Amino acid sequence: MQLDQKACYEAVKAHDRRFDGLFFTCVSSTGIYCRPVCRALLPKEEYCTFVATAAEAEKAGFRPCLRCRPERAPGMHVEDSKVHRIAAHIDATLLADESLADVAARYGVSDRHMRRLFIGTFGVEPLQYVTTRRLLFAKQLLQDTSLPVVQVAYAAGFGSEARLLAHMKRTYNLTPSQLRTRKTAGSATIVLRTDYRPPFDWQALLAFLSRRATPHEWVDDDTYHRMIGTFEIVVKNIPAKHQLEVYVPTELARQSHSILQKVRALFDLDASPDSIAGVLMKDATLRPFVARFPGTRVPGCWDEFEALLRTVVGQQVSVAGAATVMRRLTERIGVTPEAIAASSPAIIAQLGMPGRRAETIWNLGVMVQSGELMLNERDPQRFYDQLVAIPGIGPWTAEYLKMRILHYPDAFPAGDLGLQKALVPGQRLTEKQLLVKAERWRPWRSYATMLLWRSLNEKEGR
Repeated sequence: MQLDQKACYEAVKAHDRRFDGLFFTCVSSTGIYCRPVCRALLPKEEYCTFVATAAEAEKAGFRPCLRCRPERAPGMHVEDSKVHRIAAHIDATLLADESLADVAARYGVSDRHMRRLFIGTFGVEPLQYVTTRRLLFAKQLLQDTSLPVVQVAYAAGFGSEARLLAHMKRTYNLTPSQLRTRKTAGSATIVLRTDYRPPFDWQALLAFLSRRATPHEWVDDDTYHRMIGTFEIVVKNIPAKHQLEVYVPTELARQSHSILQKVRALFDLDASPDSIAGVLMKDATLRPFVARFPGTRVPGCWDEFEALLRTVVGQQVSVAGAATVMRRLTERIGVTPEAIAASSPAIIAQLGMPGRRAETIWNLGVMVQSGELMLNERDPQRFYDQLVAIPGIGPWTAEYLKMRILHYPDAFPAGDLGLQKALVPGQRLTEKQLLVKAERWRPWRSYATMLLWRSLNEKEGR
């Protein structure tokens, strides 16, 4: 990726958070690479080279800054391309339980073609990309937690302490013990930190999630809580530092990377608010909403199947009614595909919902369990097509789930009655008129949707 030298240096001089995570500065005089927001002494421009990814920086022999912490930098929205979907899969899993060959087969490409895609897009081969992601997460755990090195190695996907040591020594010329900033000590909780680009409307996110929470999650005191088995995850916002703190029980240390990735997706931490606002503000009718609700995010979900169930259960019922049915479903049957498939439409209907909706829920469990319905399908069109082919799942639901499950920034449920009424006071646009109007909002129609829904909630006093 080609970057403008002068523009990047000006962004670094300004410590401009709008560019945080969009490029990194490689400083030849120190051998270190930094984020644009780094507060270390500004190097001269002739000592700076700018790259788009941490993997490129490490391939060129640079080590991550211990001060600005590149591993905490916000990411970028995944583009709708195969190579970006593969990279997102690597980011989310660190390939802890699969190989690059498995990933190539999953996405229908050959090893050679995947290598070409990565070199052409990211400037590095897939193996370098994976290793960089693993090393950066290991670095974060070493600097932020007191986990034993062997646990760090497994949590970061290396499989053994020896492999972590070899890779870290080769790439950083440092050992894990040299990166350790906290003494190893017994602690019931580890704290992970991850950054976002401001503005960031934390309260709006919590309000949205609270109204649509499943029985395994809840909001209180400006804090999000999530149960994983018998263990509780806690997420807090630290606005002064533009970061979230994630409290994870040490028993879940092996899952710490996946937990952190779920948090990033749930709270849409990779959004670039200024870029999104720059597009949406061009529409005169949308401009007031953008100004009124800065930092609006599109909430994701913690568990894809739970989000699917909650959405279907909530069709044409009140929020309170949906919460009641979800609680009964959780307590009496379970909210995994296996539990739903082992039940029956008749048993599900007894929980307090129409027979057709109960049948839809049962079918969803059967289809996900069998692999006929793939909730990890990353292609937006295929994801949409497989959903609308299921009786009881219409276009509105499929578009909404593209927003929540797929984190797709350009989903748009144009059939939504509220959206049709939100733009022009006293008027209701047709679905076709709304779609035409929304064309100028691409590729951020999901954010336009959230803005319009928020304006409706404000009018209704919610």
